[in-house]
Amino acid sequence: MTSFRLNYLETPKLSVAEQIALDRELMSEVGKKARPPLLRFYNFTDEAIVLGLSQDEEKYVDKAAAEKDGVPVLRRFSGGGAVFIHKGCLVYTIVTNLAPPFRRFDVMGAYRTAFAPLIKAFQNQGLNLEFHEPCDLAIAGRKVAGNAQSQRQGALLMHGSFLIDPDIQRIKRYLKEPDVRPDYRAARSHEDFLLPLSEVGFDEQKLKGLLVSVWC
Repeated sequence: MTSFRLNYLETPKLSVAEQIALDRELMSEVGKKARPPLLRFYNFTDEAIVLGLSQDEEKYVDKAAAEKDGVPVLRRFSGGGAVFIHKGCLVYTIVTNLAPPFRRFDVMGAYRTAFAPLIKAFQNQGLNLEFHEPCDLAIAGRKVAGNAQSQRQGALLMHGSFLIDPDIQRIKRYLKEPDVRPDYRAARSHEDFLLPLSEVGFDEQKLKGLLVSVWC
């Protein structure tokens, strides 16, 4: 179904901070060819706001709300945007070698290569999944997943958060409306822009099964 194949790796239940650290460790191992290319899912014990590598916390996060609720603000080593990781989200990680069909520095090409079979699989479910640059997946113009990427030491890591049954009011509470938006978002608020996949027939197990069937 795709020009690359991954091995599914079951990983332990950890905090979000520990999951980010594990991503870094797995990326190093795959880059050194000490481990084969893989797909895994976060099994997290807590919740956290996670910023992209170069994002300004003051600009994207309501720190007062996060501190009041005891939600930590973390930073990952990949790009992409801020995300609130919590129950109702499915976080995946792909790690593979930086070799054909993937090319060094070709960030958009890597996304399109990885997502092409996923888009086809959604079409088979009667859903028009779209990739919107720089790193979103959407259905009917509404975002269902944000993604991020890192390339280093011979490895490509791609991870993202699918919105299955998210708490949009808490997303709105912690994440500020961005001043730089992808064109397809226009001026829509979080409520109008985000689409829970539960509204189109997906739960966590169904989505996990689809992702495994596409990439492994």
